Formats: sequence, structure tokens, C-alpha cells
Amino acid sequence: MNVHKCDFCKKEIDKERIIAGTDYILRPAVELCYDCGKPILNFLKKHKLIDKNNKQIKEI
Repeated sequence: MNVHKCDFCKKEIDKERIIAGTDYILRPAVELCYDCGKPILNFLKKHKLIDKNNKQIKEI
């Protein structure tokens, strides 16, 4: 069984998780729970660094 934990608050992630990273080959990505990752997604959307039409990103 694969258990996912938030890299910031160490809480076990059940359903919603946010994977953040700059490069998946050179640097490992971090897994964040929805509560810890929500401010990051809001910042990226506010500064138009991610596309609003990206189907992999759900509405917050």
C-alpha cells in the first residue's frame, strides 16, 4: 500500500494532493495536502504563471 504524506505538515493525504516542483528529472517534486497547497495555487494563478484552462488543475 502506498501512503502519501504532505511534505510540509506531515499529514496523511487521502484524496486531494498537489504535486509541486520545478523540474521532475533534476529535482524531486513535493507532495502537499490541499490545505498547504492552496496558497501556492492561488499565488500562481494570481500572477498568471499557470494557465486557467489547464484540465489537470481543479478550481479552488
